[in-house]
Amino acid sequence: MVAAVSILMIAHFAEVLVWSLSYAIAGAAPENADLIYFAFVNYTTLGYGDITPMERWRLLGPMTAMNGVLMFGWSTAVIFEVLQKVLILIESGTDIDRDRRR
Repeated sequence: MVAAVSILMIAHFAEVLVWSLSYAIAGAAPENADLIYFAFVNYTTLGYGDITPMERWRLLGPMTAMNGVLMFGWSTAVIFEVLQKVLILIESGTDIDRDRRR
């Protein structure tokens, strides 16, 4: 579980970095804005509002939020699937450590 969650967190962070790069290329945020913070706030739908996008790019924030919600939902499904697989292995009496050494 720890490995799955760690990989998913790294994947989410990578996606936030892609969004922040997109904001930089498009010039969507005000000058001197912390683009990674801005992308995180939008991606997690937190929406502090302390940094607002440039007028012509204002729909980029909701698009980022929509993408974040979908990806968090997908991650939840992956975590649930991993948990189910682990529980099946435990119930079947499989020694996970022994199988990993093979």
